[in-house]
Amino acid sequence: MTTRMITVLLLAALAGGCSRHASDAMQPATALLRVTPGDGATSVRLDAAVTLDFGTVVDRSIVEQGVHLIGEPDMFTNCPDLSMGNHGTMNTVMGDPRMLQHMDTFHSAKGSFTWNDAGTTCTFGPDSLMRPQTRYMVHMSGGMVEMMQQMGGSMMGGQMNKGGDMMVHFQTMSGDGHAGHH
Repeated sequence: MTTRMITVLLLAALAGGCSRHASDAMQPATALLRVTPGDGATSVRLDAAVTLDFGTVVDRSIVEQGVHLIGEPDMFTNCPDLSMGNHGTMNTVMGDPRMLQHMDTFHSAKGSFTWNDAGTTCTFGPDSLMRPQTRYMVHMSGGMVEMMQQMGGSMMGGQMNKGGDMMVHFQTMSGDGHAGHH
């Protein structure tokens, strides 16, 4: 599998930007957010999960409400909300916070979240296999980004829209790439 991990640096300022520990005085506190599969990853297994390693404890409910997996073909499916009309391309949807909210509600992958005991790493496992040779977007809502900022950090990396949402993209592998899991 050839996946690349996106690293989003969170610059957490403690007491004016420096640590209070004497052993590391004047060193800014940092936490690293790693999203796997990473932005631009290709040949991602069809049974892959999406993992967010925050490097620090976060509010689970905000993450679980704010993280969604959306496949590009879902942009072109029939919509149960007739008032939405045409969804547009993935790039168009990314720039429209209202459409992103709609896609999260009606078209994102169903699945479940699991957490490590420390509450620093979250894994979203889709209920079904992803489609082969398909571009997917992991949408992290503005509320989740705001939570991270309130914890004293700023986010760099990925792709942000004007509404404060963050997205990473990956492409699944061709064929039956789920290692015999049915």
